[in-house]
Amino acid sequence: MSNCLSNLFLIALCMFEGFCLQYLFKAFVKPRWNIAKSSQYAIGAVWVLYHLICLATNVTFYPSSIVNLFIYMGVLFAFSSLLYQGSILLKLFLLVQFTAIHELSIWTSSSLICLNSKMVELLGMGLHYEVLSLNVFVNLVPISTLLFIGLIGIAREALTFAFIQRIVKKYQYPQPFEKDIIPYLLPAVASVITAILIRLLIIAIEEGTTILLYDKYPKLYIIIPMLAITLLLANLFSFEMFQNMIGWQQEHTEKQILENQVTNLKNSIAEMECVYNGIRSVKHDMKNHMIVLQTLLHDQKEAGYVLSPEVEQYFKGLQISVEQLDKRISTGNPVSDAAINGKFQYAKKEIPNIFLDADEFILPNTISVKAYDIGIILSNGLDNAIEACQNLQKTEPEASTYILVRSFWKGKMYFIEIENSFDGKIQMVANNELPCSTKKDPTKHGIGLRNIRNCAKKYAGDMDCIIEGKKFVLSVMLKGT
Repeated sequence: MSNCLSNLFLIALCMFEGFCLQYLFKAFVKPRWNIAKSSQYAIGAVWVLYHLICLATNVTFYPSSIVNLFIYMGVLFAFSSLLYQGSILLKLFLLVQFTAIHELSIWTSSSLICLNSKMVELLGMGLHYEVLSLNVFVNLVPISTLLFIGLIGIAREALTFAFIQRIVKKYQYPQPFEKDIIPYLLPAVASVITAILIRLLIIAIEEGTTILLYDKYPKLYIIIPMLAITLLLANLFSFEMFQNMIGWQQEHTEKQILENQVTNLKNSIAEMECVYNGIRSVKHDMKNHMIVLQTLLHDQKEAGYVLSPEVEQYFKGLQISVEQLDKRISTGNPVSDAAINGKFQYAKKEIPNIFLDADEFILPNTISVKAYDIGIILSNGLDNAIEACQNLQKTEPEASTYILVRSFWKGKMYFIEIENSFDGKIQMVANNELPCSTKKDPTKHGIGLRNIRNCAKKYAGDMDCIIEGKKFVLSVMLKGT
């Protein structure tokens, strides 16, 4: 009966371990085939199946032998390479990381077996002093053993899940992680090697008798768990440290980009004001010249001279050109004027026949949002829209490209929307709701959209990406009053 309960408990433990392994894989890699939803549980199923086979063939795996340790790692690596996307190094990291956590959790909790030995000694003393009968003693010993096996198993799986959950939670920067995975892999490898070393040393053979070092050196009941938990924490902290370093680097990059954008906006405003002041001056002079020419032409007609239709047509065209000389988008704010006009001029140069419209965008003076935040939102949003139109033109040269900018109020919320055409292909950033940029440098992926979202959150708002076929709409909501 006790053997049956023990086996059932081992099956329950290995099923939970399969869940933990799958939980780790799900956060880092995607199945190679998405035919069925159950494909995401593939690696966990392989773990459970392998250990059920071990159990059915009486192969010990708690704690497993070193040979069995390498066998199951090899089996899992072969299946993970077949079933999941991603680099070989990434899948190797996941398996080594899981093995490290699992093995060290075993050695952290297995020392609790000493408590069972103490309990058996207490029961023996009860039998010796006739507090317990022999029948009660015989019944209590296996119950005590089962209870402590359960306690050890639960402690082990609790540690395994807790550390895996922490790693999954701290995993925030997929692309830099996959680009430089070796620093993450080394602490996990060191942990596995230490666990193997403990396995080699814990059992000694003296004069043909097998002796547990726990029995020879009782202090190991404390030292080994301390070593194991220290390695678990070191493994976890090294992962967190590398992720934090990536985060700090990205924040620094974003800050630099943001500062450059603000500086560029200031320069653009100054340059555009200078240019438009010059254009307005030229237009004013040209209007005076046109009045003089119109008077001269009128006098010529009065004197009987007949003007050719070409001359009159040319003069009318010249008048229209002068009237449109300083035609530009006017939103009611110099910052948004500079951002939209500058990006639209760039788009016209880069993308022939692109349709650009911002007639429905107005930035009232009464809005509480700072002009530079609006400028950052427009600059980043239009950069992404232009990039999307350029990609569409490359893949489909005959496709029409357009960018529309508009704004409107809903209650106290002010909305900015940038709509553009794109090729219909979108890739989302892992662990995020943002589309992935097509930029070659992975450290710059999504920075523009994150800056937009950060600006929106400053005003109790948010950002959303709406995709309908080959239409992409960036919608930014801000509390405007």
